Amino acid sequence: MESLPNEIVLIIFSYLKTYDIVYAFYFLKHRYANLIEEFRSFSTTIDLINAPVPIFNLYYSLLFQSYHIDTSYVENLKIECRMLNKFILNEINFPQLQSLSIIVRKTDELSILLKYFSFFTKIKQLYIRSDVCCCDRISFEENVKQNIFQTNNTQLQSLTFATPPCYSISLQDIQFEQCLFTNLTLTVRSMNDFCAILSSAIHLRSLRIRVLDANINHQNPLTITTSPTHLEQLLFICLHSISYEIVKNVFKTLKPLKKLSFSLVFDIQSGIIDGHRLRDDIFIHLINLVNIQFEIKSLISMMSNDLIRSFETPFWSRFSPIGFHSYNHIYTLPFPFHHLDLDQSILKRQQTKKSNHCWRFVRDIDLYDRIPYTNEFLIYLRDEFSRLTALTLRWKFDLMISLPSLTTWFCLPTIRRLTIKSTHLQNPEIIKQLILCLPNCNTLDCDYVLIARATCYFRPGHALNEFGKRLRLLLVDELPANWKIEKKKRKNFYFHRFRLFFPNIECPLYN
Repeated sequence: MESLPNEIVLIIFSYLKTYDIVYAFYFLKHRYANLIEEFRSFSTTIDLINAPVPIFNLYYSLLFQSYHIDTSYVENLKIECRMLNKFILNEINFPQLQSLSIIVRKTDELSILLKYFSFFTKIKQLYIRSDVCCCDRISFEENVKQNIFQTNNTQLQSLTFATPPCYSISLQDIQFEQCLFTNLTLTVRSMNDFCAILSSAIHLRSLRIRVLDANINHQNPLTITTSPTHLEQLLFICLHSISYEIVKNVFKTLKPLKKLSFSLVFDIQSGIIDGHRLRDDIFIHLINLVNIQFEIKSLISMMSNDLIRSFETPFWSRFSPIGFHSYNHIYTLPFPFHHLDLDQSILKRQQTKKSNHCWRFVRDIDLYDRIPYTNEFLIYLRDEFSRLTALTLRWKFDLMISLPSLTTWFCLPTIRRLTIKSTHLQNPEIIKQLILCLPNCNTLDCDYVLIARATCYFRPGHALNEFGKRLRLLLVDELPANWKIEKKKRKNFYFHRFRLFFPNIECPLYN
């Protein structure tokens, strides 16, 4: 690189993470230090997500000790929550900060986050992602409502909580007229909360919302007085079955919508939901709509040739093609959500198979077949879901093929997490073979007895030894009783074998 002109070096920098550039080049030569300081994102954007400890320590010294980086120029900051123990976030140190992203990795980090909620109102964009469940939902909700939604001093325009459902918030008593939100992503408790946002958040342009409970609080009737006049994009997910009438009455009022995405399970009283009904009841009222993405499930069997033909009309030809799966599952293609419930009937739906890359957004699959898996289905799983990171077995995982040959042709290298339910039905030998087909899996959620049997009770030299060294997180339903008593645990033969087999798992229970 020494012979390259500065312009080319700056182009190379644009392809690298800023912290990698600083760590590799900043102290190498004076020329590179000057180039890095000319590189605009060096002074305006700091991204320390997934940064190793040495890189974080270097940045910390550059920011707060040597002052090689002038924090007054920083506009965008991306950090992990644990870093807030050392970072000094305030208006004096970061007067130009506009956008802040924080990743929560561990449950005890929530207490660190709560200290900064008053500061969050001083910026325009806040993104919080949590990879773990909320350890104190009440404190989280109180801080969000008091410091973000119930204040006239907030400057926030974009708020995203990319969190598990346990971070849900009740917002029925909030008046959003005073808020400046144009983009909002969060989980709320009920349909009343959803309607409260629609009725009073007048500046909203984009709303991404997950509702936990479809029931209505009848003491606070479900009404939308005036829908947001600027709302162009809506993503709506409900985690419980919901009435079609409720959804219809809400959706048809959102006339400014240009893009609508939803994932819903309709209750038995809703009847059969087909293309004609969706068009006449909802979409015909949304005259500005140009993009529809959805996943519809029903608690009744609704698949028929008439239902399929109801989506083969001129109206539906304006939008994405429709896929059909099992007896109660309809969706647009490509499938628009990260999570998918799947069984082998997917192979029988030719319309789904025709679309190229129709599963490219899917990251998480639940397999719920009660029949042995065929070679054809496993090949489909391997070839079609190229970005899969999590796999859940909801029922017995069985194979029609001879076990020794599985690892020679079946591999899911992108899987990072394996969850096994109904573990009393699982064959340990088959589970062992499946794990060998997941060369990068580092998280396992299953019954203790199953993983003990699959590893021959943590036998040294076992075929799963490499998997044991790679594993970072093991979630089990119940540990042996002797492991819960410190004195007995220290003398337990199988506990010591367990710790040698899984040397890198991160959990105090196993120490």
